[in-house]
Amino acid sequence: MNSKERILTTLDHKEPDKVPIDSWMAPEVSADIVKLLNIDISKDKFALAKALGHDLLYVNIGMCDGFNSIYKEDRKIGENLYQDLWGIKWRKKSQEYGSYCEFAEHPLADINNYDNYKWPDPLTSLKKELEMYKNLIEKDGKDYAIMGGVACTMIEASWYLRGLENFMIDMVKNKDFAEELLDKTMNYHLTVSKKLVEMGVDIIWWGDDISNERGPYFSPKLYRELIKPRYEYMVQEVKKINKNIKIAYHTDGKVDWALDDLVEIGIDILNPLQPDVNNIADIKKNYGNKLTFWGNVDTRRVLANGTCSDVVNEVKNVIRTLAPGGGLILCSNHTIQATERAVDNTIAFYWAANNFRNYPIDLEPVKSSIKIDWVN
Repeated sequence: MNSKERILTTLDHKEPDKVPIDSWMAPEVSADIVKLLNIDISKDKFALAKALGHDLLYVNIGMCDGFNSIYKEDRKIGENLYQDLWGIKWRKKSQEYGSYCEFAEHPLADINNYDNYKWPDPLTSLKKELEMYKNLIEKDGKDYAIMGGVACTMIEASWYLRGLENFMIDMVKNKDFAEELLDKTMNYHLTVSKKLVEMGVDIIWWGDDISNERGPYFSPKLYRELIKPRYEYMVQEVKKINKNIKIAYHTDGKVDWALDDLVEIGIDILNPLQPDVNNIADIKKNYGNKLTFWGNVDTRRVLANGTCSDVVNEVKNVIRTLAPGGGLILCSNHTIQATERAVDNTIAFYWAANNFRNYPIDLEPVKSSIKIDWVN
């Protein structure tokens, strides 16, 4: 099987030849891997993914790209200060092995700025990114599964503009405004999503964190009133263009409370099913014929700080738990951050993936899932 066939088979809840693989790496980590493997990325931005055997090719465009502002000199507006096309300001923060970004200013923190706020046109503002996707589909669409990344779709997009605390209050006390802002951000990313589906992507990737490690960020009732209907509408709209398009959805945290809702509105792929706060064995048992799981290899403790042996055992456990019957895209459960262990553990991840991903899965029986309550 080629990569595209492998992905489509596992999405159909059948066993391909191998478990599809992917990973997310911080730029500092990927740069080290590129140098270590002597990969030329000057002519193909996906050269690293291809060299590592990834089965999915994608980038995130739209609001989520704001996180990359600190790596784009044309967005620099001051010392360690950057501004994206939405007017959101980002601050670059350094740590021992790399850097990360944090919000510096939300353009709609003052609600009085809303009426004069200039919304970027989706197709014009992302013209270069859409052209990149067009070329990617033409060049690699027969061999790889192409995913249109449009995450931070409406909830996160809204609070990136407004500020988290402000938007959470808006959802309860200023609901008309919250709904208008959700509609604005939703329609921007829906327009982009429709264009990507028309171009021929295999998967559309949306995402908004609706949970933390303890449970939902807001009441399930509020989610079902404000958020769920909008995502259901988005699914219906892209399916009008291609009824076979697959929908991936990202949310971190403890998500068991929302799984029935996600299945009901037509989500096909759940990312990442965070393994340290969800019982992945139980969820596979109950939803394995409805959802494909993309992610699952613990980033925060294992890939960031564990030993190579820890990484190998983690990968084996994820594969033996989630891969039987198809429905697994093996991946880090979030970005592998730049740490002392990051490069070695990334290499261990790929070694383990390639040694244990072949079907039929032939590993020791799944042990009882141990849930770790790490939150104080």
